[in-house]
Amino acid sequence: MISENEFNELSEIIGLIYDTIIDETMWSRVLELICCHVGGKASRIYWRDATLGKGETVYSWGFDPEYLRRYREEFVTLNPLYPASIFIKPGEVFSSRDLIPSEEFVASRFYLEWAEPQGFLDAAIFNIQRYQASAAAFTVLVGPEYGLVDERMRHRLQMLAPHLQRAALIRRELDAGEQRTQSLEAALDHVEAGVFILDPLGRTVWTNKAAGALLAQGDIVRNGGGTLSLVNQGADRQLRDGLAVSPDRPEYVLNPRPTMIRLTDSHSVDWVACLMRLQPESQAQVAFERVNRAAQAALFIRRAELVPASSIETTAQVYGLTPAEVRTLQVALELDTVSAMADALGISPNTVKKHLSSLFGKMGVTRRAGLVKAVMSA
Repeated sequence: MISENEFNELSEIIGLIYDTIIDETMWSRVLELICCHVGGKASRIYWRDATLGKGETVYSWGFDPEYLRRYREEFVTLNPLYPASIFIKPGEVFSSRDLIPSEEFVASRFYLEWAEPQGFLDAAIFNIQRYQASAAAFTVLVGPEYGLVDERMRHRLQMLAPHLQRAALIRRELDAGEQRTQSLEAALDHVEAGVFILDPLGRTVWTNKAAGALLAQGDIVRNGGGTLSLVNQGADRQLRDGLAVSPDRPEYVLNPRPTMIRLTDSHSVDWVACLMRLQPESQAQVAFERVNRAAQAALFIRRAELVPASSIETTAQVYGLTPAEVRTLQVALELDTVSAMADALGISPNTVKKHLSSLFGKMGVTRRAGLVKAVMSA
C-alpha cells in the first residue's frame, strides 16, 4: 500500500516529467527528484551505439562533468553492460548485476577507473527505446551507502518508467531550436507524429498538420461531430478507457502501464498511438487554457518502428549466450588476439579466455573463424 507522502511525491515527479516536454531545462531537477525518491546519487538519460562504440549523455544530474567527458571519449567502449543491455525490452528495469557477475564487474577497468572513483556501486537501468544495435536509456546510479539495487528501487523506478519513456520519446519529436522561439501550437506542428489535443469528453480542441493528414486519410482515426474516434473498435475502447480516468483518482498519476494502442491502416501498415493525460496545472494544460481550450490529454499517432534483430542478438538467442559472452563475442569479431580483446573490454586475459572457451563450447566451434561464420549466418 502506497503512503500518502509517497503518493504526493510521485504525483509531483510525474507532473514535472511531462513538463520537460515543453521545457527541457527541467530535466536536471527531475533527475534529482527521481534520485531522492528511489535512493540514487546520480542519474542520466543517454544513448549508446554498440556497433560504432559511441555514446552520449543527453541529460544528467549528480555527475562530475569531467567523468561524463571521459565516458564519452574513453570508457564508452569499456562498459561491460554492452551490448547485452541494448537487447533488453524497453521499459523493463534491470541492474548491472543482472547482466554481469559482481566479481567480474568490480574487476573491470570501467568500474575501477570510472564508477568507483565517483562512488558508484550499482545501477538501475531501463531502455527508453531501442534500435538494431543502439538504445536510448535511463539510469540511476547508487553508492555503497545504499547498496546493490534492490526490489524497492526497481519497483519505484518501474512506476516512473512509462512516464519517462513517453516524455522522452515525445520530446524527441520536437525540434529544440524551433520550440524555444515559437508557441506551443507552432512547435507541435513540427512533430512528425499526428498530435490530437483532447478535452475530457474526447473532443478535439487542436490538431497539428500530421494529425490533419491522418484525419483526411480516414482509415485510422476519424473526427465525427468533433469527437475523436479510432476506426478499429477495440482500439477505440482503449482510447475511451484511457480518457475515462478522473484526475482526482490515484491511478491518474500512478498507473504504471502506458496507454499504447496498436493500429493498422487500410494498406496493412502498422501504427501506434500513445495517449498522454496532461497533468493538472502542467505547462501544456495551462497553455491551452489561456486560449479557452479545456485540454485533458494528448494523443500521438505515428508509424510503428520495427526493431530488427542484429546478428549478435540473434546469435545470443540461438545459443543461449550470457551478457558477458555476448560482449566477448562482439569484440572477437573485430580483434584476433586475447590480449587485444582484454584491452578492449577492460578485463583480464584469463577472463577473456574463459568466455571464449564457453563460446566455443556453446556454438560448436574451435576457432575464432568459426565464431565469425556463425554470427554472419545468423
